[in-house]
Amino acid sequence: MGILTSDTQPQITNSTVRLLIRVTGGSYTHSEHSISDMGDSIDKMRCCLPIYHRSVNGPSDPMKEAWPWKRRFWVLLYLLALGSIAVLLWLMLLMILPRHHLPHVPSSGINYVVEQWKDPNDSSSLLAPWRPDFTKDIVPLSCHSHNDYWRSVPLFEAVAAGCTGVEADIWLDKEAGSDSLLVGHSMKSLRDDRTLQNLYVKPLLKILENQNNNSIESDESFSNPNGVFQSSPNTTLTLVLDFKSDGPELWPFVNQELGALRSNGWLTNWSNSTDKINWRPIIVVATGNAPFDLLISNTIYRDVFYDAPLKDIASSKYNQSNSYYASVSMSTLGRIWLWKFSSSQLNQIKNQVALANAKGLKARYWDTPALPVIFREYIWGILVENGVGMLNVDVFPSSLFYLLVTRFGQNRVAW
Repeated sequence: MGILTSDTQPQITNSTVRLLIRVTGGSYTHSEHSISDMGDSIDKMRCCLPIYHRSVNGPSDPMKEAWPWKRRFWVLLYLLALGSIAVLLWLMLLMILPRHHLPHVPSSGINYVVEQWKDPNDSSSLLAPWRPDFTKDIVPLSCHSHNDYWRSVPLFEAVAAGCTGVEADIWLDKEAGSDSLLVGHSMKSLRDDRTLQNLYVKPLLKILENQNNNSIESDESFSNPNGVFQSSPNTTLTLVLDFKSDGPELWPFVNQELGALRSNGWLTNWSNSTDKINWRPIIVVATGNAPFDLLISNTIYRDVFYDAPLKDIASSKYNQSNSYYASVSMSTLGRIWLWKFSSSQLNQIKNQVALANAKGLKARYWDTPALPVIFREYIWGILVENGVGMLNVDVFPSSLFYLLVTRFGQNRVAW
């Protein structure tokens, strides 16, 4: 083989090559070009290819290429709008439908008080003259009127609805020389005429005096007095006192306020001599800042009972001699997803309620959802089905609520 030298390289560089170029008509021709000319020809052909491609397929349309994406966007937006409207309509039906047909309210004397009530003094004055049909045909049920003092007519609206439990938040009046207990949710809402005596103690005294003296259902036996409900005279009404002020400071004033109910024999009590509960028309339950140690300090007689913490109900210190309710916030169960209890939440409810029932206490869950109506009453149904002692109620009545308590009417508080 020969070796390339610097003398022969120019000959190779300048050698000719044959280029086969396609021309119109399909014929080929030969042409001699240098290597550099060949490179220029190839570059020209490359430049021409896109032009040829565009000439065959036509120019691209940017609007036409973007249209499928725009169409998908508008279709998706349209579907989202329809879905949102459907969800809103569904929620409206859930909130409105249960209120469409309100239940028939029995005509009774207590409805007269509800209609005529204007201020706290009316709670006693409207009871005279006494109407013999005061609570006639009202069926007592195990529902607790939560924050009852917020209602248009405290005490009476709850009793008219059949609730066997009412709740009052109490504060010690800070005015010099005053020993009245004021009722309200906060200090800013307190008023001189909204006292525990005006709203609850005095009207209950008058109701029970009339139920046991003038009512045709009256039982003359002091050991078995009639209660608030004429259709069920042995049903006990629970008066829950939520201590808002300092517990030990409030305690002696609470006992003083209950003096008239106590002296008339209206208060349910526990006696150490029999170690049993003596049921009466009213049972008082202390909650909030109530001092448990002071409540159990009297080891001989008690007529104020404790609202035990349901989450700690397994503790041996809570029993029927010192407690009646066993309550906890529903938020302790965790978030309720998709408006339905999980299996673990249901098991927790069953276990807590079972422990309370075993001790003779009434389990109660507060802070239950108020809206939508169907969700609230789903919660009520689950609680009652699992044996909860008292149903916490913020809003009443509604048709589903009455269906609920009719279905589970056997779950009542009686003494």
